[in-house]
Amino acid sequence: MNRALIHRRAQRLLPAGIETCGLLHFGLAPGQVERALLGSVFAGGQAQGVVALRLSLSTALAIRRKGLRYFESGDWVYSAFAEAHLSDVGGFACGAEGLGALPTTHGAGYSAVAQDGRSWFVVLPVERLVVYGWWE
Repeated sequence: MNRALIHRRAQRLLPAGIETCGLLHFGLAPGQVERALLGSVFAGGQAQGVVALRLSLSTALAIRRKGLRYFESGDWVYSAFAEAHLSDVGGFACGAEGLGALPTTHGAGYSAVAQDGRSWFVVLPVERLVVYGWWE
């Protein structure tokens, strides 16, 4: 799968108001490729992973202006934080090493967890960063 296709698919998973302009990183936790392949063959196993996307400038500015009011509830439960490590937000099971060279400490941001508990994302408007993660 190429980067443009991964970006388009990841963008579709995010709520409508969160526009991104590129893929920064895509990865699975260590051993996830093997488990995903075995799971598809034997109808079991759990897949998890993360996608880091570049938040569009217009979306970043709008979020900074409106704060938590920018987000609609829908199928997501949102919260705000003043400062965090990505490993502390949204049940980020892969930890910092799952994001490679991306910085792991950030200022104010917003996190959301899907109501079904199978996915989450973090929006860091100052850094123009969205990290989307999933478990299945």
